[in-house]
Amino acid sequence: MAKISFNKGHYDLMCEMALDMLLSNGVIQHKMLTLDVTALLHTTTINTLNSIRLDLKKAIDNLENQDEWSTTELNQKKLASLKDKKELVNLIIGYKRWQEEQESIKQARKLLLEELDDLKESQKTPEDKIKELEDKLANLTVETL
Repeated sequence: MAKISFNKGHYDLMCEMALDMLLSNGVIQHKMLTLDVTALLHTTTINTLNSIRLDLKKAIDNLENQDEWSTTELNQKKLASLKDKKELVNLIIGYKRWQEEQESIKQARKLLLEELDDLKESQKTPEDKIKELEDKLANLTVETL
């Protein structure tokens, strides 16, 4: 399966689904935890979210594998709700992975800029360094009253 890149469309859908869950006061039960949207977004790790996603998938599979003669409207609503929750959790996982990737890119960029500055500094001649210091001194003036 190819890697999916988190994009604005995914972000917009995640926000819409999270808002729906927030306004309906929805929660996800996972083991001994009751998680609302805020907890899903801000306090759960990617590993915990993956575990939640797998639990939701099992619950969905169990409902889908029921005898179609015995399924009820309530089960159909529960199935739709579980699918929505699974999709939201999956989008949050993608968002958190995207955030980690962006942070990694920022760190790499910072290190490269520092390396570039060090290299530029090492290539300066003593005359260039003297000129820079003289310019800095000229710009530093003390005001008197």
